[in-house]
Parts: sequence; structure tokens; C-alpha cells
Amino acid sequence: MRKHLSEFVDPSQVHEALFVGYLWSNPALYQRYKTHKITNKSFTEQTWFFYYTVGLQMFDNGIRDFDDKTVYSFVVSRPKEKNKKSYIEAYNDFGAFETIEEIMNECQKDTHNEEYHLSEIQKFEVLRNMQDIGLIDIGNEEQIVKLTRMNLKQLQMYIQFKHKEMFAHVNAGEVIEHDLVDDLDETIEDLDSGESMGIPLHDSPRLSRKIKGWKDGSLYYLVLASGVGKSSIAMEKFILSLFENQEKAILAINEESVKKWRSLLLATICSKVLKMPLNREKMYEGKFDKDTLHKLNKAKAWAVEKGQGLIKTLELKKYRIEDVLSRVELYRPKGYKKLIIDTFKPDRSSKDKARWEAFSDSAQELHDLIKEDNQNVGTLATVQLKLGKESRFLDLDATGKSMEINEVAAVVMMGRLLYDDEYPGAKTANGKNSPYILHPYNYKKDEFKGTYYREDYDLDPKKTYLVLFLAKNRFGSEEEQILFEVSYGINTFKEVALVQVPRIGTH
Repeated sequence: MRKHLSEFVDPSQVHEALFVGYLWSNPALYQRYKTHKITNKSFTEQTWFFYYTVGLQMFDNGIRDFDDKTVYSFVVSRPKEKNKKSYIEAYNDFGAFETIEEIMNECQKDTHNEEYHLSEIQKFEVLRNMQDIGLIDIGNEEQIVKLTRMNLKQLQMYIQFKHKEMFAHVNAGEVIEHDLVDDLDETIEDLDSGESMGIPLHDSPRLSRKIKGWKDGSLYYLVLASGVGKSSIAMEKFILSLFENQEKAILAINEESVKKWRSLLLATICSKVLKMPLNREKMYEGKFDKDTLHKLNKAKAWAVEKGQGLIKTLELKKYRIEDVLSRVELYRPKGYKKLIIDTFKPDRSSKDKARWEAFSDSAQELHDLIKEDNQNVGTLATVQLKLGKESRFLDLDATGKSMEINEVAAVVMMGRLLYDDEYPGAKTANGKNSPYILHPYNYKKDEFKGTYYREDYDLDPKKTYLVLFLAKNRFGSEEEQILFEVSYGINTFKEVALVQVPRIGTH
């Protein structure tokens, strides 16, 4: 490996010393930076990487005050690894507590600069990495000075700009002329082969037919109120579809932990795939009996067999749409053709914009990246329905001030639970039949005439139903809604009928 330029090494050393000094003088800072990727490559001086690592291990072991005696007792007690110096030998070689003590004393005078020093460490690490892969002309002194004077954010923006500048000639809004009636034979062949269909959603023939499946290069919104089941529907209908069709995807989550998503996956597999329903409440109570453990282990085995390496999960500790988009660009060449964002919302980093404006900008950025002539990624984004008074008939107005996000979507699915006065037999306050009673149906084929007719579907007043509106559908009709029977106890959404909700009334 080539030797790094001194301009990328020497300035980093003082920042490394001070960053570690801040951590040792205030060990609680280790918790703040635990999610940052800090490795031996981040340091140019092994001394400071050693003290950083020892401090991290002490913090993880519950030590919250790094004094001389405590540190000594800790390093003495650490086991010696084969073919390596013991901790106490390395500690003494690096100057023991005296080396870090002076820096700790300096860092205790102020307590707010460690973030700056880490940023500088990471900047110089990036520059060394760029040198390693030949992205810096080491003979260009002017460029080197320019790069080292930047802060980390400026360097990131500079690299992104140069990357886009280099590829500016690719797909740069070129105009290609065609004769509209040419190649119609090829068009018919493509249509006949089903090329225009996306992958079918799990156990949802009506919805799949309406929206033509989950197509690459298209943006789908699933819009529901909080607590109704955005994540559960995404899991059952979309993620199980990925397993069934063996398509790779990125799952970006920002409101639930990956552990909860794994629990949801196991519960959904039990109910929908293995037909061995598992009560969700019982699942979270723990202390499983043999039957429950058997179900969970069978679900695990199925998931591992069908989905190993299939879904890359991004747990967004701080929601920024740019983090999601950068991962799409990273993983799309590796075959990740689908993206799920739960929950899609305004970018927190856009502090100088109104919420709706930031939301609209994020939607446009997302669409520009995933569309067919760019990365061509089929994307599902769950969105929370605005709180307050709801119209019975859900349309694009239900997204409130953020309605502009719908402009770039191919499909906008909006759902709500049925109200009591929509069930058969519902009465008004004065005893009359409710004007809002719904009349679901399915299409049946007349075996003799070969034509289709509507067959009524009876609602069960004891059951819970969700009606899904296609508020926007570039691939088909928007007039009919789809009815799902909901079993929250076992986490299932069973597609049962079609319905047409009257465009009257609020609730």
C-alpha cells in the first residue's frame, strides 16, 4: 500500500488526541458516538486508537469515571490474546495514564468541541481512502491544499458534485425521435408476455390486478392513520411478495426498530404462509410454550430458506432522505430492485423549509432517483394520514398541505377502517336506516352466458374491515375500492371483496 501524503496524516493527529481526550474526560460521550463507524483506519496514531478502544471497552463494562486506579485495574484484568501484547504491556508502552491525563485536563476546560474533532478525523480518513483508490492526483499541490481546507460536509458535497459532473453527459435530457407506429409488433409481444405487469402482491389478486402489480421504476404510497396497520400491510402484501418472487429489496425504517420488524415478519409468516396463526399479544408476553416455540422456529426456518440476503434493512436513527437515496445508488447495481420506506415524511435536515415544502422536495428527489430511466426501483412509501376530521371517501386531499407529494406517485393507496354506520342494519339516531351502509360485492362468471355479474358479499358486524381507496392509479381504475377483513390479533389483512363508497359525508 502506498504511503499516505503527510498532508492527510499529520493534521489528523492532534484531532485524534483531543477527540479521545474528550471521551475520556466525559465517558458518556461514548454513547453518543456509538453508532459512528470509528475503526483503526480512522486513526493515524496507534496510541490514540488504543486509548479510544480501551475507553470504549471500559464504558461498555459500566465504568463511568476513568481515573488512574480504575484504568490500571481494568487493563491488568484483560486477557492476553495469542501473538499479541497484553493490555497492560501496550498500556505501559504508550505511556500509561500520564499520556492521556494531560489531554483529559485540557478537554475538561470545555465540553462541546469533540464533534468538530471527530469530523476532522473523518475528513482526513476520507482523503486517505481517496488516495488509496487513486482519486487524488498526489502531484497536484493546489488540489491537495484545497481539499484539506474543506470541512467534512464541504468535502462530501465537493465529491458528490464532481461525481455528477463526470456523469453529466449520461442521460442528460437527450431527445430521441421515433415514429409512433413503428415496432408495434414488438409492443404486442411485450404486452402478451406480461412485461407491463409488476410482481404480484401476496394473497391480493384484486389489488394486484387494479395496480398491475409492483412495478419497477414506479412510486407507490400506502397512506393510513397511525395505528391502523401501515407496517403490517407493507409486511404482508409487499415483503412476503419479495420472498415469493425472490426479489431483492432495501427496507428503510425510522419509527420501529429492526427487532420489531423481525418479530412482525415471524408473526406474518406464521399466519399467512404456514397457516399456523400466532397471537401477537402472546408473542410479546414471552415465556413461550412448546407450541408457540414450534411455530416461531418453523417461521424462522422458512424465512432463512427463502430470504437469506434478500432484504437489506436500514435502521434510520436520524431520518434523512439523502441517506436512503445513497443506499439505493449503492445497492441497485447488486440487484436490489425494490425499496420500502416506513414511514416516509419530511426530511429533518430541511430546517429552513416549511414542512409541506420539505415533504414535496423529498418526494421529488425520491422519484427522480427511482424512476424507470434512472435507477428503475419499484418503491413503496408508507405515509401517515393527517389527523382530525376524515372524509368517508378518501382522495388526494387527505394528505393535507403535503398534497404535492402525490404528483410524482404512480399509485396512491389510502385506507381506513369501516365505521359502525356502514355495516348492514346500521340505524341513525332517529331509527332510520343509515345512509352510509356499504354494499360489497365480487364478480362471478355465469357459466352458461360467459358473462360476469356482481354477487353480494355479506359483512359480519362482529368483524373488523379496512377499505382501501385507489386515490390515484396510473395503471387502472380508481372507482372501486378493495375491502380487507382485518385480524389484528394474528396480524392478517384478508382481501374479501370490492365496494364503492359513496362520495358523501364525513366522520
